[in-house]
Amino acid sequence: MTANNLTGFDITHDLIRRVIPELGRRLRNGAAAGSLDAAAVRRLTSWWEMFTRILDGHHTSEDTHVWPTVLAAEPGLDAVAAVLEEQHTALDEHLAGIAEGLAQLQDGGDEPELTLTGLLARIADFDAMMYDHLALEERAMVPVLRDKVTAEAYGQMLAGLAGGHDPADFAPTMPLLLEQAAPQAREFMLGNMPAALRSRYDLEWEPQYRALVASLPPATGTAGTASTIEAVVTA
Repeated sequence: MTANNLTGFDITHDLIRRVIPELGRRLRNGAAAGSLDAAAVRRLTSWWEMFTRILDGHHTSEDTHVWPTVLAAEPGLDAVAAVLEEQHTALDEHLAGIAEGLAQLQDGGDEPELTLTGLLARIADFDAMMYDHLALEERAMVPVLRDKVTAEAYGQMLAGLAGGHDPADFAPTMPLLLEQAAPQAREFMLGNMPAALRSRYDLEWEPQYRALVASLPPATGTAGTASTIEAVVTA
């Protein structure tokens, strides 16, 4: 049996591993440069919210369609699927904490350094939890999804996923998803997009995303500690 194409699944996992620590680096670098004001945090929050939309959709798809398809092919993995769903709940709690930390950082207050320190710790915890979560998925579930689920069952799963949403709902987040994807993966993800939607992607959403990223604190460079932050002010 030919292996199922998991391009979308694989690049989403790559994205998760990249973006979570990247948020921490951008916060540290902005603080080190003294440029982490309310406007910068607001732009970082917009970028992060694009990621959380992708992550929420990925986890919802797993729980509603992907894991049931895997379990139909390998029923013995039901305990693993239950653990993964429980982990999704715990991860959602960490996401809520990060969102709260970003909001507090944007609002300013008397102790911005303490707020930033707590937020960075939350991001690090979330990154570690997600690392273990992805490792479990890739060790137990992904091989079955790729090699044991029949092509017919896999096609039915994809049809179910496609029927659950409008492509226009997720297309604006795809510039982030595909930012570092290989050319063949990028074409696979965009190739079947309706012409009108692809035009908006090329002319509107991708340029807007590039402009947003260019306005963020850098993801690379020497990051200072939280104590280097001079001020986080409201706009």
